[in-house]
Amino acid sequence: LLVDGTKVHLQGKKGKDLGQAEMRWALASEGSGKPFEPVGFWIDTSWKSIRKDLAKRLNYANLRVLFSDGGPGIVENLLSSRMRDQRCMWHGKHDFPYILYADGLKKADQKPFIDQLNAIAAMRMTKAELEKLKPEDRAHVRQLAQQTQQGFEELLKVLEPYPKAKVYIENLVKPVSTFLRWWLQNGEALPLTTNAIESHFSRICNRVKRIGRRWSDRGLLN
Repeated sequence: LLVDGTKVHLQGKKGKDLGQAEMRWALASEGSGKPFEPVGFWIDTSWKSIRKDLAKRLNYANLRVLFSDGGPGIVENLLSSRMRDQRCMWHGKHDFPYILYADGLKKADQKPFIDQLNAIAAMRMTKAELEKLKPEDRAHVRQLAQQTQQGFEELLKVLEPYPKAKVYIENLVKPVSTFLRWWLQNGEALPLTTNAIESHFSRICNRVKRIGRRWSDRGLLN
């Protein structure tokens, strides 16, 4: 299951400004190598309500991995006891500077920590590299997993003076490297990002701004 959300600006009749709304999507795939297909679209709907809706549309017990950017309420509401949490690697890197800034670090001071995060084995992995792995690479993947754990432990040590950043990384360690454990157990390559949705968001948002100037909630869903 792959989920994400983005802000859209709606306009009503005669160009009335309806303000911003949260548009949320869910896509699902039947397994490794199978495409992600849309299974739901919602406007200003809580993740709790989305979970109930998805439970009617899908065999939720069969879902094994939740892909997301880790936004508020996603994991708490959509991750079942039988699912694993795979955090979007791009968002994991992209959001880190904002957390460091919240701890009082300006751009120049952030660089050593950002470089250290980007140097961690799992954070350097690409989709192409993951898909090229073969059964005989098992020892190499185990080594990558160990190096990843060690890299995060070293990053956490240097983040001791920065509580917000430390908590952020603590919450990132396990879900951002789920793909390594999954490969070792199943020999399958998981997506590393939420790009399957992100690539469509920009087109939709452009249509809302440039074309659908009078779309209501229902119009946008249609």
